[in-house]
Amino acid sequence: MKRSKWHSPAVVSAVAFAAFSAVHLIDDFLYDVPLEFHLTVPTTLLLALAYMAALVGLLAAAAGGSRTGYLGLAIAGVLIALAQLLKSAPEILAPGPWHSGSASELAATGLGLSAAATMFLSLLALRAPSQLPDQPPSDEIRFPRPHA
Repeated sequence: MKRSKWHSPAVVSAVAFAAFSAVHLIDDFLYDVPLEFHLTVPTTLLLALAYMAALVGLLAAAAGGSRTGYLGLAIAGVLIALAQLLKSAPEILAPGPWHSGSASELAATGLGLSAAATMFLSLLALRAPSQLPDQPPSDEIRFPRPHA
């Protein structure tokens, strides 16, 4: 089935989102951010692994054209964009250097922007109808609905 015009931009933004997520997670580890939340290193590593696995899984699902993948990426995007806006942005804007300076600021800003872009583009891809006439969504092809 031919995908909507929003499919490729949504997937590309999700790849950037995953890349900035990994870099920002490493930066947070270097500056002991998990300790601010009273998390131990093993617990934080497990949470980081679960987060990245979920994000990559959603990315793979969306790349395959799954509406569930788009929805999951939109939810993850809005949550991370809000977290960056509410936690990292005030810290970055405070006087003095933040973490390692411009590299850390770039990672945090890139994460927030790529998360917001992923949310927006995934919602557009989710809402866009297929460009083939009278074709059910891709999930319905794999799992047809029973007829009444």
